[in-house]
Amino acid sequence: MNLDLIADYRERTEVALREAHRVLSVVEGAGSRAVLLEDLTKTLDSLPLDIQDYFTEALDCLQLGMRRAPVVFSWAGFFSVFSAKLYLQYEADIRGKRKKWRFGSVEELRESFPEAQLLDVAKDVGFIGKGNLRKYQGQLSERNQCAHPTLYKPSLNVAIGYLDLMIRQTIQHM
Repeated sequence: MNLDLIADYRERTEVALREAHRVLSVVEGAGSRAVLLEDLTKTLDSLPLDIQDYFTEALDCLQLGMRRAPVVFSWAGFFSVFSAKLYLQYEADIRGKRKKWRFGSVEELRESFPEAQLLDVAKDVGFIGKGNLRKYQGQLSERNQCAHPTLYKPSLNVAIGYLDLMIRQTIQHM
């Protein structure tokens, strides 16, 4: 077969796929709506691969119709960046505010204390304000509902919105 013909078929297929996603992206139940987030995930290229993987996997899950996993994955990606920045910028302040806490690294901090407590200390040391604390607590609650056995299953709109929000917040904390 002619290589030019193969390249032409490939290009036509890619154009058709993009067009199909564009058309389907306006249909509320269509997984193609998640494809619109691909451009947003490309902004994470400067992050370590493990963080990028959280968001890529979340997007893959959305495209397959899974809605709880993207919430869990995207929170994990966001919180990894958030807690690393908190530790790097406020380690001494954290130790001063939580004298009984023992940790030697950001990994030990994450493993030793619940995320809710890390959010509280982030506010106490001035890393975030009261408004962001409440917002992040709500997002953590949404993540917990998706991560633990419950009857809760977010809608596609909620899952897409959550992933979009987590990506944007992660970018803000880079």
